Amino acid sequence: MRAPRDDRPPTIHDVAREAGVSLPTVSRVLTGSTPVSKKRRDQVLAAMKRLGYRPNGAARALVQGRQPIIGIVTPDVTYGSAQMVRSAERAARNAGYVVTVSVIDPYDLTRADTSLDVLLAQPIVGVIVLDFDRYDLKDLAEKLAGLPVSTISSGGDDHLRHVVVDDRRAARELTEHLLALGHKTVHHVSFPGPHGHPHPRELGWRDALIAAGVPVPTPIQIDPTLEGDQYVRAGRPSVNELLRDPSLTAVFCGNDQIAFGVMRGLTDAGLSVPQDVSVAGIDDEPLAEFWGPALTTYRLDFDWAGAAALRALLQPEETNERAASSTFGLVVRDSTTKPKG
Repeated sequence: MRAPRDDRPPTIHDVAREAGVSLPTVSRVLTGSTPVSKKRRDQVLAAMKRLGYRPNGAARALVQGRQPIIGIVTPDVTYGSAQMVRSAERAARNAGYVVTVSVIDPYDLTRADTSLDVLLAQPIVGVIVLDFDRYDLKDLAEKLAGLPVSTISSGGDDHLRHVVVDDRRAARELTEHLLALGHKTVHHVSFPGPHGHPHPRELGWRDALIAAGVPVPTPIQIDPTLEGDQYVRAGRPSVNELLRDPSLTAVFCGNDQIAFGVMRGLTDAGLSVPQDVSVAGIDDEPLAEFWGPALTTYRLDFDWAGAAALRALLQPEETNERAASSTFGLVVRDSTTKPKG
């Protein structure tokens, strides 16, 4: 048997019908308020699994005398992700919820199953998925079926409430800035996008170059599994590849961490930033302002994104949100200038 309709999540009534037990029996299994025989309990749990039923987290939490929980799924704890988690947690706490965070590597789906099971075993009322585009969208949606979900992504999914952090637009505008300074083209150090596709930041860089009718250098890609200060270490040796092209005068890096490494690599090679090569990043990490020279970058308001994702989860009538232009934008500092000559 299956749920009678595919256009709505299964209910406790559907579970009782599927398991062949009474409604109170299903309720007892969910709340643990009264002992239920192992046979009946197994019937109910099997029916829930077949139907993809997720218990109402708020109701379970209230029955158990606990605060309802909002789950956050994130692929890493790098600067942007950490800021979004912090912002969502603060907004959730102010709304009376507890937050639990599960770091799930999108490239290791076997371990992801276990992590999701641990997360979903709690009285979850909804889930926020950060960097949603990096996951197997169909697989993750199936695992979260029956739960309210909001996502933070570069584009969003029409079937889910989402908050858009427009990486592609940011990269395009940053590349346009470098071209406006007089650079004949802009090189790029990137990290791969989801599932073998180019990252939205790489696409935005390419958009700007093609629109300007200038050469599009082959992007240099770093290991997709790196994170945090590993990006700095990966950015530094990428300079060896960049310097093979004598036309090099400007580099757009996939994030600020990579840019820090590229700047150090250029200095090691005896070049000056920005006199010999202009360097720009994206994210506007706190260190960007204090690096030597201060890094030109594109500010992405991760605090806004985290709070907006929580709002989208709790207020479903306000479906999708895009960043207001005033919260995102180009930050020009000392690491970029006109090319020589």
